[in-house]
Amino acid sequence: MQFSYLEHVDHELLPTIEILWEISRVFHADSDTYVSAFYQELNALREHPSLQQEDEVERLQALCRLFYVHLGFSKAPEPLLSAKRVLVDRAIRLRTGEPLTLAFLLQEAASYHGLVLELIDFPDYPLLRLDYAQSSYFVDPSTGELLHGSQVQERFEDATEDEEQFSWEVLEAAEQKLILVRYLSELKHAFISDRRFADALTTVHMLLTVLPDDPYEIRDRGYILEELDCNHVAVDDYQYFVEQCPDDPSAQLLRLQLENWTQPQTILH
Repeated sequence: MQFSYLEHVDHELLPTIEILWEISRVFHADSDTYVSAFYQELNALREHPSLQQEDEVERLQALCRLFYVHLGFSKAPEPLLSAKRVLVDRAIRLRTGEPLTLAFLLQEAASYHGLVLELIDFPDYPLLRLDYAQSSYFVDPSTGELLHGSQVQERFEDATEDEEQFSWEVLEAAEQKLILVRYLSELKHAFISDRRFADALTTVHMLLTVLPDDPYEIRDRGYILEELDCNHVAVDDYQYFVEQCPDDPSAQLLRLQLENWTQPQTILH
């Protein structure tokens, strides 16, 4: 499978949102319908009085209110991960999504209205950051709430259970490759949760375009192939993982599984 839009993410040649639209098109033929509707809605907001303010913080607060109230976006209500809450076109259609997906959509809405929001690869789920007048303001994409520095630090400590030391360096903008890997990994797990294994396999191939020969993605490909009853192909992926990561806790289990698969079967007469 060829995914040319993922081949050069190290160089950030394409805007992230355009890559996300391309990913959605792979899985849904009607994706462009919802993408177009989203931009029509953003365009309709251009003349809204609250978005005419010069102060960028006030304009951001107004945009968040419009995004989460007027347009009706919200965090996915169910606890189980599902692909329809991860793919950006489905989130537009359903008006609900995972925080990372909402972050991408809010970031694009902000850009459309002259605001630059950086995406922060934060524990638990990402945040958005606005830099204005020598200060930084952070947005929780699950609610649109603006957070102060102390609140961000508290969230970091809660998310890491105080096992990691907080530093302001964690609030730097995420590189495109890192955030796309996080998105595709979330999508892969969502497809597995939905038991859409063929789509999960496509997503692993996308990840391997970004992370060639990554042993963990190859292991996951083996698992998905096994679920698709392609054990004869999964063997090679499992064997590669065991060789590359012999000390990983899952390697021992895979060794036993490989031994069982390769042992001759006794035929009883």
